[in-house]
Amino acid sequence: MAGENARGYVPRTTPAVPRRVSSRPAPSRPASPPRRFKPQPPWVYKMRRIVAVLLLIFLVLLFIRACVPSEHDREMKAWKEQANQPIEQPLDVGEGDIAPSRPVEMRIPGLDLTAKFEDGDCRFKDGAIDPDTLGEACAFTAKDKPYVLPGTTSEDIVVIAGHAAAGVPAVFDKLYDVKNQRHTVKTGDTMYLKTAESGDRWLKYQATDLHEPDKKGLSQSAEIWGNVPMPGRLLTISCIQPANPFEDAVRNAVVGWQLQGVVDRVE
Repeated sequence: MAGENARGYVPRTTPAVPRRVSSRPAPSRPASPPRRFKPQPPWVYKMRRIVAVLLLIFLVLLFIRACVPSEHDREMKAWKEQANQPIEQPLDVGEGDIAPSRPVEMRIPGLDLTAKFEDGDCRFKDGAIDPDTLGEACAFTAKDKPYVLPGTTSEDIVVIAGHAAAGVPAVFDKLYDVKNQRHTVKTGDTMYLKTAESGDRWLKYQATDLHEPDKKGLSQSAEIWGNVPMPGRLLTISCIQPANPFEDAVRNAVVGWQLQGVVDRVE
């Protein structure tokens, strides 16, 4: 036995357990259906387009406001440049000085405008300047206001007001183009003012800045009135009639002028 074992004995091993084969096929899982995205309603896509367009417009406007000066910016720049330039004649004209007094006549040759003046101060009604007549301008002064009468030695702003009307003629109709909603005066235009003390001579002014404030905000506008005394500055104020005659006038046409000196005649 030992020899057989040495020559041909093969150790026994644990027989492999055969897998149990079932005649029934294994159940198969049904294939998962492909995922489908629910389509969005058409209005969602429409709103996205509108939002995208509005955002683009906002960015364009923001760029323009940041990089392109507005008409107001250009006007204020021109005003400051004009204020820094030497005037044509010195305000101190020695014996030719004209003491502050009531204006009696105003002329703007570029507009073919001539205006006469009321004898007294502008009427002040419901917190606003309201000239008493349509056909005459007026100068406004008050004890609690710094406004003064015109002259070469006037120490602060001169305020002149006049009506602009719709359907009937008024003294300052020519100061604003109602049809095109724009000022008719241009910066650099000349205005002449005769006063009770000027005799045959004229105070000569030059337009420096143009404004169209709301009536309610006019009194609060520092760019119009300034924050310090402004000798030689004059304002003309009138209403802006709307293009639609059935609407109320809610804005003012304001022109800032700077005294240039005294002349003997209107040119």
